[in-house]
Amino acid sequence: MKKLMFALCLIFLMALSVTAGAEDMLSVYLDESSTASFTGENGLTFYNAATGQWLYTAAPGETVTVTAHDWGFSAGEKFNSGAEMLSVISVYQAPISWNGHKYRGYFRLDRQGGSFNIVNFVHMDNYLYSVLGREMSESFPQEALKAQAICAKNFALGERNRHGSYDLCATTHCQVYTGVDAESYSTVCAVAAVSGQAAYYGGKIVPLYFFATSGGCTEDIKNVWGSDIPYLKSVPDPYESPARATNWGWSTVMTAAEIENKLESKGIYIGSLLNIHAGEIAPTGRITALTFNGTDGSHTVYREQCRSILGLNSQWFWLEPGYNGNGELIFTISGRGWGHGVGMSQWGAYGMAEQGYSYVDILTHYFTGIYVN
Repeated sequence: MKKLMFALCLIFLMALSVTAGAEDMLSVYLDESSTASFTGENGLTFYNAATGQWLYTAAPGETVTVTAHDWGFSAGEKFNSGAEMLSVISVYQAPISWNGHKYRGYFRLDRQGGSFNIVNFVHMDNYLYSVLGREMSESFPQEALKAQAICAKNFALGERNRHGSYDLCATTHCQVYTGVDAESYSTVCAVAAVSGQAAYYGGKIVPLYFFATSGGCTEDIKNVWGSDIPYLKSVPDPYESPARATNWGWSTVMTAAEIENKLESKGIYIGSLLNIHAGEIAPTGRITALTFNGTDGSHTVYREQCRSILGLNSQWFWLEPGYNGNGELIFTISGRGWGHGVGMSQWGAYGMAEQGYSYVDILTHYFTGIYVN
């Protein structure tokens, strides 16, 4: 029976290599831990990923808890192995449960002493089913979801190997991915409709970027991350509904002491804050240089740091100093948009889809000079 299960797992891995090209499989880093539990509806097979040595086959529904040691892996009385890498394969390709979520594909545990990195190897389309549900919303129109699918795929292909040994992580640093529980009928349909397609510029697949709300226009990438990329230029965005789009307009109040604390948490010390000066402003209205003046000096931040250092929704904001009832210096900060502003506005895509535009129309509007094939 053990030999049969091992053979089935090998057949499964061979099938993956035949049916999925290199760009169709992703390695997604999920977490680092010293112990992890896995369950498979149809059972699981554990083996040494480097040698192919079979270690254990779990029954359907059986949970196996794996622990890392300096010398290798153990799973109670089920197995002990000196492996550096352990693979967890589902029988008949059923999803694998880990950490309260179900994931398609298979897992590899890469040991580093007494802990291991948990990595999910997943087919691109299966990955996108989940990303769409987390990065957009299953309730968005299909054409917007299709555009999001292309954006997410291009990002994954253009930014793969972002983490060295792994293509992507599962957080906002890359794209949010939580497995099967984020899938829905609408996200699966959208991904299926554009499966095999990607966006190209100059004949090459290029990374695409997206964010929630532009506030009326997107931003040139050079004013956010400093690069000069021809397909990531500022474009007008009349398709968002200010009443519906998240944080199209927003406002917050911060005391000088709160701002000083934010600066100090980043290792910036200027004494007591006296004023804040927007030194450079992009044609769109987004601030690209922001100077904090204090009793012990000044400090200037640039581009995306203008929003991130204060934890603001976007770089498109303006400040009004004043005093509160306690006589403390305060700053009322008002702004527009939510996110970095580069590439596709998700609420703009919603509005375009609602007006009858296709996913290709959406993508070619937000990304100058690209084509979809």
